[in-house]
Amino acid sequence: MNTIDKIKQDIKTNIESIYSQKIDDFDLDIPPQEELGDYAFPCFDLAKKLSKNPVELAKELADKYQTGEFINNTKNVGPYLNIFVNNDFVKESINEIIKNKKFGQSKFGKNKKVLIEFSGPNTNKPQHIGHVRNDCLGQSLVNIYRATGYKTVAVNIINDRGIHIIKSMLAWQKFAKGETPESSGIKGDHLVGKYYVKFGQLLKEEENEYYSTKNINLADLENLERKKIEEEFLQQSPLMVEARKMLIAWENNDPEIRKLWKMMNDWVYVGYDKTYHDLGIEFDHLDFESENYLLGKNIIEEGLKNKVFFKKEDGSVWIDLSDEGLDEKLVLRSDGTSVYITQDLGTAHRRYKKFKFNSLIYVVANEQDYHFKVLFLILKKLGYTWAESLYHLSYGMFSLPGGKIKSREGKTADADELIVTMIAQAKEIMAKAEKKITTSEKENREIARIVGLGALKFFILGANPQKNIVFKPEESISFDGYTGTFIQYTHARISTILSKADKISKISKIKDFDFNKEEKKLTKFLLMFTNTIQKSAINQNPSLLTQYLFDLAKTYNNFYQQHSVLNADNKDTKQIRLSISKLTKQVLKDGLALLGIEAPDVM
Repeated sequence: MNTIDKIKQDIKTNIESIYSQKIDDFDLDIPPQEELGDYAFPCFDLAKKLSKNPVELAKELADKYQTGEFINNTKNVGPYLNIFVNNDFVKESINEIIKNKKFGQSKFGKNKKVLIEFSGPNTNKPQHIGHVRNDCLGQSLVNIYRATGYKTVAVNIINDRGIHIIKSMLAWQKFAKGETPESSGIKGDHLVGKYYVKFGQLLKEEENEYYSTKNINLADLENLERKKIEEEFLQQSPLMVEARKMLIAWENNDPEIRKLWKMMNDWVYVGYDKTYHDLGIEFDHLDFESENYLLGKNIIEEGLKNKVFFKKEDGSVWIDLSDEGLDEKLVLRSDGTSVYITQDLGTAHRRYKKFKFNSLIYVVANEQDYHFKVLFLILKKLGYTWAESLYHLSYGMFSLPGGKIKSREGKTADADELIVTMIAQAKEIMAKAEKKITTSEKENREIARIVGLGALKFFILGANPQKNIVFKPEESISFDGYTGTFIQYTHARISTILSKADKISKISKIKDFDFNKEEKKLTKFLLMFTNTIQKSAINQNPSLLTQYLFDLAKTYNNFYQQHSVLNADNKDTKQIRLSISKLTKQVLKDGLALLGIEAPDVM
């Protein structure tokens, strides 16, 4: 039983003694002001059970409270029983953290398996900054869930087929003259993206000529009429006609088309591997749309038998979700071909059969909210009990000040460019900073990489996932404020302090030490690490962890400004402060690692 659990047990014992009432486990609050106490027990639930006023209950509980091993005294503040801990609590807490080689990790999710699907790029272009937010969110959740004891499987579904892939292939076939990543020196995914943009440009030229010939001005048309005209253009467009023929050839396993498809996709995968490596992204399982797009048809047939779905006169299959506040949804076309929802039904079913997961989290932008509502609802109507354990982590848009990304027009802010920009930005800022330690050019490049990527990831993960964010690289790297750089700098500062210290002794041998309020506050913050990781997992929200790390770094810096570590008044005080510093450094490092951020020892 750890020190926090002992405080909780002391509260439970007092409540049972005073009111003959047992209570379930609970979280302790932290009072908003230090003078109000170290921890607070909210009395609302207990008051409801006992049919008492929570303020009066808190006062009665404080008056009758028998303090235990780690509690100096208690008092009520409104409906809260506030706890004041003693020096033994602080000392024992520090020893507890020191002894725990895996401090922060827990068995909260023991014997449970979670699948986390994220990234999901299309193999017709490089990943853009929207993927960077997805990748960072997904990887941080994987790390956080693993730290809480879950068996975690990181899954990526590669969208490697369809008309968008064909567009790149057709443009390359027509205009590339055999250009390859090797011959051009262009990263594979960028080279393929170049021809996707080329297709879009040529299609736009065809479109302009078509409207000009027919004397059509789209701006003069209503939405429905405009869409009709646009569809008419696409149906007769020579480029699109050729692209659709190539797609049919691909679906019929034409050997030459399949060979071209595989070659270009392989270029993209090599490019993606580099991007993932640079961002620190790893997957345990890959799904490919080319292998999954025929899945789900047997599920549709079974659903027809059970009257979950219905057929229309043209043979298409639908589901009516109007009772759930939605509408009718197509699940199979009249020609028997599947739509996205069909293959997603099949993919989810196959994943459950393979992994027997307890939960599956889809990390996908909020543009797909409707899709996942429909997907989960259909699976529940089909009678799959595991569908109750499906979650959509719906996150907001991530953009640069220039606005939304339009890949087909070449207006991309791609992931690789963003990585290079951030490293360059970090190098420039680090060069201007006052340095107390001399480092080589090689070390400077490595520090710039760590700081630049850390700033990017922290900016992404430091916001609630549901929030739309506009990224300004120059504002994300700062030694002050809510940034990853501030936390990394605090870690480096502590590393420098510890490098100048002698061997740190065991503080368990130190007796009767009177901890000051800054030391006590810092220890209490350290104790919150495990619970913060658990809450981040439960809420699927890494920003709870980023806020914790920022507050911890801020608390340490306040402690350091007021109290000398290396020049403490006496040996015992020095050893206590060195121990607290070392623990803070470790928690900052481990916490950043869960976010996919490295912690340099020198900055």
